[in-house]
Amino acid sequence: MTKLYTSYVGGSMNISIKSSLVFFLILLLATFGTSWIYYGGINLLNFINTSFTISSIFIFISLFTLVVQKGFFDGITYSFRRIFASTQPDKELEQDIRNEMRPPSELLQPLSTQHIFTASMLLFLCMLISLFMYYNS
Repeated sequence: MTKLYTSYVGGSMNISIKSSLVFFLILLLATFGTSWIYYGGINLLNFINTSFTISSIFIFISLFTLVVQKGFFDGITYSFRRIFASTQPDKELEQDIRNEMRPPSELLQPLSTQHIFTASMLLFLCMLISLFMYYNS
């Protein structure tokens, strides 16, 4: 029975690693494609510039999503709801508005940015290795 549980846990971990690697390969292909389209060719400097831009965008998106999921903006949105609801002349409408709106942390709860963040960090690591090769050659 414990072997079945161990293999299941290992299996889900392998799925997580595989999906991160698949997303990394997608980002890598996007980097090469963007470099080819934007610069008209692929060389080390173009790869460094493009991979820095793409990885930075996805790292920012995944970290922003993480901050929102942890509830950082819930208090701010609740305060804005109270202010805008208090300007309404109808008190029942004010209560309805406050009760029906969900906080941002609940809206982004099903999103998992772990794979995006891992793949973006791998692409950033590739950029750093390429940068090291560029300056040492």
